[in-house]
Amino acid sequence: MSMGRILYRTTTRAAQPLLGSLLRRRARRGKENADRIPERFARSDVDLTPAHLVWMHGASIGETRLLLELSEKLGASNPDLHFLFTSQTQTAAELIARRMASSVALSGRSRYQVAPLDTPDIAARFLDIWQPVLCVFAEGEIWPNLILEVSHREIPLALINARMTAKSFKGWSSWQGFAREVFSSFDTIIAADRQTADGLGKITDSTVPCPGSLKLSLSVNKANEADAQTIRSAFVGGRRCLVAVSTHEGEENWILDAVEGIEPRPALVIIPRHPERRDAIINLLEARGVSYSVRSRDEAPETGHAVLLCDTLGEVTLFASVADSVYLGGGHAEGIGGHNPVEILRIGRPVFTGPHIHNFSDLAATLEGDPGFQIVADQSALQRAFPLPEPSQALKDSLESRAEEPMRVTLAALQSLLAQPAA
Repeated sequence: MSMGRILYRTTTRAAQPLLGSLLRRRARRGKENADRIPERFARSDVDLTPAHLVWMHGASIGETRLLLELSEKLGASNPDLHFLFTSQTQTAAELIARRMASSVALSGRSRYQVAPLDTPDIAARFLDIWQPVLCVFAEGEIWPNLILEVSHREIPLALINARMTAKSFKGWSSWQGFAREVFSSFDTIIAADRQTADGLGKITDSTVPCPGSLKLSLSVNKANEADAQTIRSAFVGGRRCLVAVSTHEGEENWILDAVEGIEPRPALVIIPRHPERRDAIINLLEARGVSYSVRSRDEAPETGHAVLLCDTLGEVTLFASVADSVYLGGGHAEGIGGHNPVEILRIGRPVFTGPHIHNFSDLAATLEGDPGFQIVADQSALQRAFPLPEPSQALKDSLESRAEEPMRVTLAALQSLLAQPAA
């Protein structure tokens, strides 16, 4: 056992008595669901754990969307499987609840829990309760106690769409033995980009496949044209429209500054990455004296309003369809690294984003130069370029041609793990 592993286990075990008060403080700030705090400690009211359970874990909404679609496809070919989804954020929890209720493939065979805390005791109790036959972690969710406990029990374990930054690899390089223990615990690792594949390959002394980002494979549903026309008539009117998608703290102010410099001023739709930030955004709009309506309140938007705040889930495609251009958040916010523009580009809408986009640097390199995608360092650059032309047909064709492979490779790997005899 490496020194890093000993230190991590000892520290997390010692911290466990303090975690309850920390979570209660988070709940008071609206960052935690107080009713679900027991789930963080793997203390759940579970009458009967389903057999043939696959545990799917992702941090937030981006990873969750991947896991939901992956589960639907995996479940279609394995009718005996059940699914347990866990996440770290309330936004992801809401998305999962909606999808479990509406999806024919998941309804009646899936459950949700808030992700357990990563201490040795909680990890063991969580696995005792749920007894999964396969565990799937998405992207950068690396929780050593949980991962090592799964491996110790010889439960098949996969890391899919793995993404790690140069900074993350530098951190792990200080604990090489610990890193090797953790990442070699995965039976399958599939990387989203070449940097991650090369880095994890060095840590595990293996070849890590890189079929591309699994986000390329997400289904893209066309917006309902009647709903889109309603938004055009009720809110956009005859104005140009800019839709700001997946914004983070500070980016709403950034985009408001940008539209103030565009004449005539376009209608602005703001769709925050985390809808629970609605009150902070409303306070910002009121402080700036901006007229607005709020989607979740069922307030009727007006063509005289400057902003429509869409604080609901599942409507990005609808609002993007009415946009002359989309501003994709995460590229101007501290520590986020950008969000993937593929879904918006595939429906034919052009995208602005900020310069801090290490989360999809491989993809960005192939997008730059296309008229429908532009990285803007400041508001003046966006003001000069708005509205962007549509993405080229060549780009849309390229994205479509690359959509199948990441999902095919991932499903094949998980099917192989499910086919392994039980330990």
